[in-house]
Amino acid sequence: MEKSSLNDIYSGLRERIESLGYDCVGFENVTEDTMKILRIYVDLPGGVSLSDCEAVAREVNVYLDEMERSLPERYYLEVSSPGIERPLFTLEDYRAFSGKEAQVQMKGGKKVSGTINGVDEESKIHLLSADGEICVPFPDIKKGKLVYKEEKGQKKTFKKIKKKQ
Repeated sequence: MEKSSLNDIYSGLRERIESLGYDCVGFENVTEDTMKILRIYVDLPGGVSLSDCEAVAREVNVYLDEMERSLPERYYLEVSSPGIERPLFTLEDYRAFSGKEAQVQMKGGKKVSGTINGVDEESKIHLLSADGEICVPFPDIKKGKLVYKEEKGQKKTFKKIKKKQ
Protein backbone atom coordinates (compact mmCIF):
# COMPACT_ATOMS: atom_id res chain seq x y z
CA MET A 1 0.00 0.00 0.00
CA GLU A 2 1.27 3.46 -0.84
CA LYS A 3 2.37 5.49 2.17
CA SER A 4 0.38 8.54 0.99
CA SER A 5 -2.81 6.46 0.77
CA LEU A 6 -2.21 5.07 4.26
CA ASN A 7 -1.58 8.59 5.60
CA ASP A 8 -4.90 9.72 4.05
CA ILE A 9 -6.69 6.85 5.79
CA TYR A 10 -4.99 7.71 9.10
CA SER A 11 -6.08 11.35 8.72
CA GLY A 12 -9.69 10.25 8.16
CA LEU A 13 -9.53 7.93 11.16
CA ARG A 14 -8.04 10.69 13.34
CA GLU A 15 -10.86 13.09 12.36
CA ARG A 16 -13.56 10.56 13.27
CA ILE A 17 -11.93 9.58 16.56
CA GLU A 18 -11.43 13.18 17.65
CA SER A 19 -15.01 14.08 16.63
CA LEU A 20 -16.12 11.52 19.25
CA GLY A 21 -14.15 13.46 21.89
CA TYR A 22 -11.16 11.10 22.19
CA ASP A 23 -7.48 11.91 21.79
CA CYS A 24 -6.10 9.87 18.89
CA VAL A 25 -2.65 8.94 20.20
CA GLY A 26 -1.49 7.10 17.09
CA PHE A 27 -1.61 4.07 14.82
CA GLU A 28 0.41 0.91 14.29
CA ASN A 29 0.17 -1.33 11.27
CA VAL A 30 1.87 -4.54 12.45
CA THR A 31 2.06 -8.26 11.78
CA GLU A 32 1.92 -10.59 14.77
CA ASP A 33 1.93 -14.36 14.27
CA THR A 34 1.08 -13.86 10.56
CA MET A 35 -1.95 -11.70 11.46
CA LYS A 36 -2.08 -8.16 10.05
CA ILE A 37 -3.27 -5.76 12.75
CA LEU A 38 -4.32 -2.13 12.50
CA ARG A 39 -3.88 -0.93 16.09
CA ILE A 40 -5.37 2.40 17.10
CA TYR A 41 -4.48 4.04 20.42
CA VAL A 42 -7.03 6.39 22.00
CA ASP A 43 -7.05 8.26 25.28
CA LEU A 44 -9.04 10.61 27.51
CA PRO A 45 -7.79 12.71 30.43
CA GLY A 46 -9.21 10.16 32.92
CA GLY A 47 -8.24 7.14 30.82
CA VAL A 48 -10.38 4.97 28.56
CA SER A 49 -12.56 1.99 29.35
CA LEU A 50 -13.45 -1.08 27.33
CA SER A 51 -16.75 0.56 26.34
CA ASP A 52 -14.79 3.60 25.05
CA CYS A 53 -12.66 1.31 22.87
CA GLU A 54 -15.81 -0.44 21.59
CA ALA A 55 -17.45 2.91 20.70
CA VAL A 56 -14.36 4.00 18.76
CA ALA A 57 -14.11 0.61 17.02
CA ARG A 58 -17.74 0.82 15.86
CA GLU A 59 -17.21 4.32 14.44
CA VAL A 60 -13.93 3.58 12.65
CA ASN A 61 -15.28 0.30 11.27
CA VAL A 62 -17.89 2.26 9.31
CA TYR A 63 -15.16 4.47 7.85
CA LEU A 64 -12.83 1.54 7.09
CA ASP A 65 -15.66 -0.29 5.31
CA GLU A 66 -16.01 2.79 3.06
CA MET A 67 -12.24 2.75 2.40
CA GLU A 68 -12.08 -1.00 1.76
CA ARG A 69 -10.75 -0.62 -1.80
CA SER A 70 -7.79 1.41 -0.50
CA LEU A 71 -6.83 -1.16 2.13
CA PRO A 72 -4.20 -3.73 1.15
CA GLU A 73 -5.59 -7.01 2.49
CA ARG A 74 -7.38 -8.59 5.40
CA TYR A 75 -6.52 -7.21 8.80
CA TYR A 76 -7.73 -7.18 12.39
CA LEU A 77 -8.78 -3.91 13.96
CA GLU A 78 -7.65 -3.32 17.53
CA VAL A 79 -8.57 -0.21 19.53
CA SER A 80 -6.60 0.23 22.74
CA SER A 81 -5.57 2.57 25.51
CA PRO A 82 -1.92 3.60 25.19
CA GLY A 83 -1.23 2.13 28.66
CA ILE A 84 1.54 3.03 31.09
CA GLU A 85 4.24 2.19 28.54
CA ARG A 86 2.63 4.57 26.07
CA PRO A 87 3.98 4.52 22.51
CA LEU A 88 5.56 7.75 21.28
CA PHE A 89 4.63 8.61 17.70
CA THR A 90 5.40 12.30 17.15
CA LEU A 91 7.93 14.95 18.11
CA GLU A 92 5.15 16.52 20.20
CA ASP A 93 4.88 13.24 22.17
CA TYR A 94 8.58 13.45 23.04
CA ARG A 95 8.18 17.10 24.06
CA ALA A 96 5.10 16.37 26.18
CA PHE A 97 6.82 13.53 28.05
CA SER A 98 10.11 15.31 28.71
CA GLY A 99 11.50 14.09 32.04
CA LYS A 100 10.03 10.59 31.62
CA GLU A 101 11.93 7.35 30.97
CA ALA A 102 11.74 6.13 27.37
CA GLN A 103 13.09 3.41 25.11
CA VAL A 104 13.73 4.09 21.43
CA GLN A 105 14.32 1.47 18.76
CA MET A 106 16.30 2.75 15.82
CA LYS A 107 15.60 1.74 12.20
CA GLY A 108 18.80 -0.34 12.26
CA GLY A 109 17.55 -2.34 15.27
CA LYS A 110 19.66 -0.68 17.98
CA LYS A 111 17.77 0.25 21.18
CA VAL A 112 18.59 3.18 23.42
CA SER A 113 17.00 4.10 26.74
CA GLY A 114 17.08 7.10 29.00
CA THR A 115 15.19 10.06 30.36
CA ILE A 116 13.74 12.32 27.68
CA ASN A 117 15.62 15.61 27.94
CA GLY A 118 13.79 17.51 25.21
CA VAL A 119 13.69 17.94 21.47
CA ASP A 120 15.91 20.44 19.65
CA GLU A 121 15.18 22.59 16.61
CA GLU A 122 16.87 19.98 14.37
CA SER A 123 14.26 17.35 15.39
CA LYS A 124 16.71 15.40 17.53
CA ILE A 125 15.45 13.66 20.66
CA HIS A 126 17.79 14.08 23.63
CA LEU A 127 17.94 11.19 26.09
CA LEU A 128 19.94 11.16 29.33
CA SER A 129 21.28 7.66 29.93
CA ALA A 130 23.80 6.18 32.34
CA ASP A 131 26.42 6.78 29.62
CA GLY A 132 25.55 10.47 29.21
CA GLU A 133 23.36 12.33 26.74
CA ILE A 134 22.34 10.61 23.52
CA CYS A 135 20.93 12.61 20.58
CA VAL A 136 18.66 10.60 18.29
CA PRO A 137 17.42 12.11 15.00
CA PHE A 138 13.63 11.67 14.90
CA PRO A 139 13.62 10.29 11.31
CA ASP A 140 15.95 7.47 12.48
CA ILE A 141 13.43 6.23 15.08
CA LYS A 142 11.45 3.14 14.16
CA LYS A 143 9.54 2.94 17.43
CA GLY A 144 9.53 4.70 20.79
CA LYS A 145 7.71 4.18 24.06
CA LEU A 146 7.64 5.32 27.66
CA VAL A 147 9.15 2.89 30.15
CA TYR A 148 7.35 2.31 33.43
CA LYS A 149 9.66 2.80 36.37
CA GLU A 150 8.47 2.34 39.92
CA GLU A 151 9.18 5.45 41.93
CA LYS A 152 10.67 5.32 45.42
CA GLY A 153 7.99 5.45 48.07
CA GLN A 154 5.29 4.50 45.56
CA LYS A 155 2.53 2.47 47.18
CA LYS A 156 2.18 -0.98 45.67
CA THR A 157 -1.31 -1.74 44.40
CA PHE A 158 -1.14 -5.50 44.64
CA LYS A 159 -1.04 -7.93 47.52
CA LYS A 160 1.21 -10.93 47.83
CA ILE A 161 -0.80 -14.11 48.23
CA LYS A 162 0.39 -16.35 51.05
CA LYS A 163 0.22 -20.08 50.53
CA LYS A 164 -1.57 -22.13 53.13
CA GLN A 165 0.46 -25.00 54.55
